[in-house]
Amino acid sequence: MRRSALVIGIDSYPDSPLLGCVADAEEIATALTFPQYGFDVKSLLDRRATRANVLQSLGEIIYTDESPGDVFLLYFAGHGAVVASSGHLVTADASQYDPGIPLATVAHYMEAASASFKHVIAILDCCHSGAAFTWTQVRPLVNADIDRQLPSVNESRCILAACGADESAMESGGTEPRGYFTKALVTGLLGDAVNFEGDVTLFGLHEYVARAIPPEVQTPVFKGDVSGTVALGHGFEPRKGAPIADSEKRSIVAKAQGFVDDYYQTQVRELGDREYRAQEGSRHCAKKLEPIVDWFEEKQQSLPELARDADWGKLRSEVREFQKRLTEISEGDQLLHGKVLRRIGQGGYGQVWEVERDGVRRAFKVFHGNELQDQVKVARFRTGFTNMKRLEHPHIVSVSELSLAPFGFLMDMVDGDDLRGSYIERSEPESVTRLLIDIAETVAHAHGHGVRHRDIKPENIIVVPDESGRLIPFLTDFDLAYHETNRTITTNLGVGGVINYAAPEQLYEPNAIQAREDTVDVFSLAQLMFFVLVGKDPSGENHEKNLATLVVSVRDWIDDRAAGILVELYRESTSRAPADRPQSMTEVITRLAKAEGYIQMASGTDSIAEIDFCRRIAYMYAGLGRFEHTNESASMTSLSGSVGIALRLRGMEHGWKFDVEIELWVTEKLPVPSFKSGVYARSAVNNRLDKLLGRIPGS
Repeated sequence: MRRSALVIGIDSYPDSPLLGCVADAEEIATALTFPQYGFDVKSLLDRRATRANVLQSLGEIIYTDESPGDVFLLYFAGHGAVVASSGHLVTADASQYDPGIPLATVAHYMEAASASFKHVIAILDCCHSGAAFTWTQVRPLVNADIDRQLPSVNESRCILAACGADESAMESGGTEPRGYFTKALVTGLLGDAVNFEGDVTLFGLHEYVARAIPPEVQTPVFKGDVSGTVALGHGFEPRKGAPIADSEKRSIVAKAQGFVDDYYQTQVRELGDREYRAQEGSRHCAKKLEPIVDWFEEKQQSLPELARDADWGKLRSEVREFQKRLTEISEGDQLLHGKVLRRIGQGGYGQVWEVERDGVRRAFKVFHGNELQDQVKVARFRTGFTNMKRLEHPHIVSVSELSLAPFGFLMDMVDGDDLRGSYIERSEPESVTRLLIDIAETVAHAHGHGVRHRDIKPENIIVVPDESGRLIPFLTDFDLAYHETNRTITTNLGVGGVINYAAPEQLYEPNAIQAREDTVDVFSLAQLMFFVLVGKDPSGENHEKNLATLVVSVRDWIDDRAAGILVELYRESTSRAPADRPQSMTEVITRLAKAEGYIQMASGTDSIAEIDFCRRIAYMYAGLGRFEHTNESASMTSLSGSVGIALRLRGMEHGWKFDVEIELWVTEKLPVPSFKSGVYARSAVNNRLDKLLGRIPGS
């Protein structure tokens, strides 16, 4: 059933800015789009989160003609305030006497949503720095206001709020501040709040968050009238073991401290000298750290209430620092997975190194060490590994092993360059069309297994020429992109054309369901087709200009029907509306194969079929779509448009010999300079034609 979420995060308040609300909202939005949750998420961040936009978005989700839904979830991170005893969610365009959306209005929308959704949930992290308001007659919003103005009417409505009455919702410090409440919420959503059946329930999530936040910081509040179990997520690995006793928790923390202390001494000994580290130290440390990381992860998964213990949290952070230290790799280092030969490349998730062990060369993709605290990105990296591991296909780079020290995974080494750095013989339509078909068939295989690539671009396709010179593609980096896309918009402009290949919905609504459909890859493949055929990156916005450039590039192709198919396929596939594109990669393959068939018919022999002769001549002269033809004739205008031209076959019944009749006529006044009258001009033109025709034998 339909699951919808509206996620709002605001930092840029003019008078009292916040620091972590937008980041909190982005992490919540991404977590809700994981397969275990499957929400269609609309996000309103900072200046987009105006009162009008919030109400408009609520209306679009709630007042719909679609079939009844399962869950509607509203998440808000920002300021909350009370004006004249009325609580408000403070929007980006708030003013002193109009702070935003009254909680009474929120209650109205929640009640309306109950008619369309089985469960309606509001998660409010809205007391961040509320005391910073300086407006008169305004006080911070507290949960007493929520209790009073958002009563639970029926079993489908409930609220999870950040703190108790008269408490402030706090932010953690550091270079990347987060709300304590949302930080625990995200950790629970990613699996730490899972129950013994492999579900994350609403009650279980609240209990986890309440345990994870130290009581001296704040007390999360759950209010609702819910009978039975509201399961937000399904399909996690079930929680193991029984609830943990205090004595057992102390024992586990003490054991964890022992692991950390012991490894710290190993790190000091093995990594202190640079030369020894390269030869032996990194390998020894990785061998020792790997089981420690595995032990910490298993304990956290099976006993999620450990997250409430501050000492446990500090020890986990220290272990991540140990992992981070091992990501500092250089050429020549001896790792647990082999000797580092060279760095192959890097991307938004990490660096790729070529390593060799026992004579076997492999690629080692290492996650960025300074982002190990980003649990959402870590989870997405694991998802990419899992997807590639289960996609067995000759044109998908195989992965073989997940490494915990350093965090990364091993892949087959493909001896080739990526598509951007490879030579493509664009004058051979048959070979480039076959390359596109091979890529499309590989993506279709992934779609058949429920995996979208979402980052199809030249850098993620490695090509290797076979004995005949044909380019064989190998795809890598599956299912990593859509979480990363927004982060690359401002940083990667002009660097490899990253955003030029992303569908509009990936850039502007990255957490919506449309950003996870097959049509995203259809768009990106069309942009890749432009690169393959034209030899440069397409524009990310001006698709009409791309289309005109593509028409010019295929003008010299051997068959206009093939060129026409590709041009039309590009036009449809790059539509801004996903519904207007081909809806499956199979449809794309069918059309590419049809173009390939026309090319093969045209290039398979030196002879030209009689019915193709006039059409082929007209296409070579006039270009795609600029002539009309039948089986025995073709007509067009000259490039200047001033002369009409007709070709006709005569005497076809004579067998392999036939005559070609060419008719020329003036479509407008034909300027002939240096002559005082039309008589002299016509005579001059006829003389020129006689000379030209005289060069043709038998004329």
